[in-house]
Amino acid sequence: MMGDIQWDTVASLYDSYVTVTFDVPFFLEEAKAASGPVLELMAGTGRVSLPLIEAGVPLTCVDASGAMLSRLRGKLQERGLSATVVQADVRTLELPNMFALAILPFHSFSELLQSSEQEIALACVYRHLHTGGKFICTLHNPSVRRRSVDGQPRLVGRYLLDKGTLLLWSTLQYSADAGVVEGVQVYEEYDSHGVLSRQRMLDMRFAMIERQDFERRAVHAGFRVIELYGDYDRSPFLPDTSPYMIWILQR
Repeated sequence: MMGDIQWDTVASLYDSYVTVTFDVPFFLEEAKAASGPVLELMAGTGRVSLPLIEAGVPLTCVDASGAMLSRLRGKLQERGLSATVVQADVRTLELPNMFALAILPFHSFSELLQSSEQEIALACVYRHLHTGGKFICTLHNPSVRRRSVDGQPRLVGRYLLDKGTLLLWSTLQYSADAGVVEGVQVYEEYDSHGVLSRQRMLDMRFAMIERQDFERRAVHAGFRVIELYGDYDRSPFLPDTSPYMIWILQR
């Protein structure tokens, strides 16, 4: 996750409301098939990292948020697992190792708002891959994602905390001129008596990256497009209905 969204602000809450696993089997299959070490970018608190490490994947986890990585390190220690954990920005990453596979889960690449940032990041990933190595980059399908971005406050969900309840609200709107979704997430923490004890706010901004734009930037960085899936079941990408763009790129 990029430092541009201040994920440190909500790192202590992140695992309470992000519990999805729909993409984990896909990344497990890809990582096990890789003929060498794997690099996970924007790894966060380890939602995808931990299943891969537990499966024996030699993993390097990178994220810009120190607080998120602190939680990942704590989980590794609790479970007796080991991985290389690096706090770094994907736009300026310089590691001494090369990798057979790089993954960027949970559509976080869209936190890079400017085309120039995206190009720099793609070139950086390219430099960290062996010849023939793959990069799996996941994105929302803009034509589908925009339908749920209307500027209206929405209750994302109600989640259990150790001593209370979390309500997460989100208000997002789309700027067609900038090609960016922006808004705010509000985190309301209630104690066991239902009394609001703390409120946090996180400014959100992410780009709606169109298919042709990402492909052009990836090719410019030196990648070859191997596959484009529309979901984690490896179904073909359908521009009007697929929820995601799952790019399989090769150096």
